[in-house]
Amino acid sequence: MYRYFIIFFLLISSLIASGQSQQLAIQYFNDGEYEKAATLYKELWNRNKGNEQLLTNLTECYIAMKDYDTAVKVMSEAVQQNPKQLTLRITHAAMLQKINKNDEAEKQMKYVRDNLPQNINTLIMISRSFDRIGKSEYAIQTLEKGEQITNSNGVFANELANLYFKTGQQDKMLLTYLNMLKQDPNMMNVITTMVQRSFREPREYDGFLKVVFEKVQEEPENPQLIELLSWIYIQKKDFPNALRQLKALDIQTGSNTIKVYNLSMTAYNEAQYETAIQGFTYLLTKGAGSPYFFEAGRYRLKSMVLKSIEVNEISPADQSMIEKEYTDFISGYQESGRTVYCSYDFAEFLLKYKKDLNQAIDVLQVLVDKKQTSPPALAEIKIRLADYQLIKGERWDASLLYSQVDKDFKEEPLGQEARYKNAKLSYYVGDFEWAQAQFDALKTATSRMISNDAIDQSVFIMDNMGLDSTDVAMKLYAATELLIYRNLLSEATSKLDTLLKNYPGHALDDDILYAQAHIFEKQKNYPKAIECYEKVVNDFKEEIRADNALYEMAQLYDYILDDKEKAKELYERLFNEYSGSVFSYDARIRFRTLRGDTVQ
Repeated sequence: MYRYFIIFFLLISSLIASGQSQQLAIQYFNDGEYEKAATLYKELWNRNKGNEQLLTNLTECYIAMKDYDTAVKVMSEAVQQNPKQLTLRITHAAMLQKINKNDEAEKQMKYVRDNLPQNINTLIMISRSFDRIGKSEYAIQTLEKGEQITNSNGVFANELANLYFKTGQQDKMLLTYLNMLKQDPNMMNVITTMVQRSFREPREYDGFLKVVFEKVQEEPENPQLIELLSWIYIQKKDFPNALRQLKALDIQTGSNTIKVYNLSMTAYNEAQYETAIQGFTYLLTKGAGSPYFFEAGRYRLKSMVLKSIEVNEISPADQSMIEKEYTDFISGYQESGRTVYCSYDFAEFLLKYKKDLNQAIDVLQVLVDKKQTSPPALAEIKIRLADYQLIKGERWDASLLYSQVDKDFKEEPLGQEARYKNAKLSYYVGDFEWAQAQFDALKTATSRMISNDAIDQSVFIMDNMGLDSTDVAMKLYAATELLIYRNLLSEATSKLDTLLKNYPGHALDDDILYAQAHIFEKQKNYPKAIECYEKVVNDFKEEIRADNALYEMAQLYDYILDDKEKAKELYERLFNEYSGSVFSYDARIRFRTLRGDTVQ
């Protein structure tokens, strides 16, 4: 036992000493003391003839000293002593290239290529060694020949595909991927991931599309090729052709419904509403037993709404058509209890585009009365119904609904949203003290949006209530905000005029401009809205509304006026000039998205 301990101790000591010697040799080489480094590397190499890196380092020392003959001699002796170690010959070739003996280097590399073994792992090591010294063509030849001598078609596919890409042989790379897929259909995800790493722009997929399309013509019944073809169309954002392929594949296999659904949702999110409608319509043919039926029904109708919008309006003809589609779908399947969110969307459509508040309230009230849905969904409906009741002027009905959701979902996001809206309602009617207490409590809300809004509202009340003789003016301003919320824009404008007349030069001047901007936005008078926002930003840059105005102006350019460059400029200005703003984070994220960054 003692003897084994001594042997183990000596072995460990030897390894430690070897490591220390290598570190010292590296230090000598870096300091330009090549002779000392060479002495240490020579000792190390003599003790470990299997470590090619030590041999490379040793010859590097001789080359640095311009002692090329010794470098060649040491390397040649190593090759002669290990004639079957082909990677050593590649190391030899790399050294010969460094001293401009290219013909001799070429002889070594050709020898390796012409004397390849049948061992798959060794072939991969040889190929990688060639690639490491910048001889990718030899690396490719090694693997191509290796497939023949090992009779193992496809075993080197991944290595070859990477080398083809590296050497600009895109067609060969793509054909290699297709061969991989043919041999193993489960490689689809691996292949698409590798292709995505190779291509950055949609147009770069054109070559792959051509190759795959030709293969599909040869094998029209191959489902993997059809799926790959649809995937390429998706990368190119050619959603109509992608949908065509996926529908054909689903008809052929009967098991591709989820891909049709995912593509339809992608088209919806990319604002390709016509393709989305086609995809969701196809899914509806699967019947109510399909797991995607009700989601398809809902998003088909949402796509129809969004497709019909022109300058934030929908024509009367389209309104009638969409209303009929909603009522037919909801009445046809409402007993299933699966059309709740469809009704939720229908109410929004009625309010926003048909301007029929009473009918919107009726649709949601039916859902609340029936209670045929889950508690969270019912809570969402109650919040929306409360919003509509407040717009109608039914303050107590709205407050009751908000309170119910707050009670049922106390510390959850839904409850926090209801509590915030109830606090805002109290603010509207001038109960500032209670409202601020609620806003302060919501500063740590789970939802960052609720938290930000609560902070913003609390700061506004504190800022204005801390001044003398502002209670009356504040109540008038809060009442004006409620009128704007209720879309009573003429009355709101009249109150703002009263504020300006009765309280000239008041601390609320920037807030009045901010409110006027909201009125102009609702009236779709966007130039006047921008004018008000700009005046807030330029004339009241130190006031609390400045960052709000900057953010809302950016949103207006971004989503309504579709001027992305101007929006990007405003977002950047916001997070640079108002880094402490609650809107700074969202502005930075949106700026990066518009710039084309990948945002996690």
